[in-house]
Amino acid sequence: MGSKSNKGVSYSVVAILMVIAFAVGAGAGVGGWIYVMGGSGEASRSVDDVIAEIDNTDDSTDAQVADDTTTSDDTTTADDTTTSDDTSPETTAASEPMSFSIVGEQSEASFTLEEDLRGVRTTVVGVTNEVGGTINVDMANPSASTIGTIVVNARTLETDNDFRNRALRSDILKAAQDDFEFIIFEPTSLDNFSAESVAVGDTLTFDITGDLTITGITQSVTFNASVIVDSDTQISGTATTNVLYADYGLSIPSVPSVANVTEDVDLVLTFVATAADS
Repeated sequence: MGSKSNKGVSYSVVAILMVIAFAVGAGAGVGGWIYVMGGSGEASRSVDDVIAEIDNTDDSTDAQVADDTTTSDDTTTADDTTTSDDTSPETTAASEPMSFSIVGEQSEASFTLEEDLRGVRTTVVGVTNEVGGTINVDMANPSASTIGTIVVNARTLETDNDFRNRALRSDILKAAQDDFEFIIFEPTSLDNFSAESVAVGDTLTFDITGDLTITGITQSVTFNASVIVDSDTQISGTATTNVLYADYGLSIPSVPSVANVTEDVDLVLTFVATAADS
């Protein structure tokens, strides 16, 4: 017996068309949400302002610690002070680290991962030059060098696809929200220096371990760094690491055209930094 029909169209065909229409509608809904919530990608403020705020907070904390220490030191006896002075060794002059500030216009922070886009294996690269920070280099004793807080504006990251950019800002990095606009790296130690001193023209390699915060979640990571002393007033270099995006609570939106996204992400900072007084 033949299948039932409605004006010549079988009920099975109608059912299939309804399923397709629902799937397309759901996909369009997700896409519309991502597009609207992704925002314009404009920075709300500069990375330098964020670094200044962090530094001011750290200074306030240090000042409080200093006050507490001073109160404790007030109980030290005169004899203890005299003993300390009598045993103090003769100090020697230490080299002065040079302070270099990252130049955003000549630097970039980027991520790289792979995905299947419409069935084609694709390398995805996101880049921004909204990056800042300070590097204090001790030429005579590199192990005494320090690095300040590094800040990247995740909202301004751009790939070769506008829809992907909006997905980054709305659902993945949530950078359209002011609370998650900035990625912050706070170095805690520098290790494994390749040389005991550096001069103009030299390349120095070392590891930078610190706390990387993305979408409010902080994990300890280690960057492999290479720095070239270009001149007395400029340095340049790269710092690279690899992270699992799931470690930061990140997830990839389910959209029909994207599949098999790699679980790990390469993070790279390529920078030029100039002396503060140059």
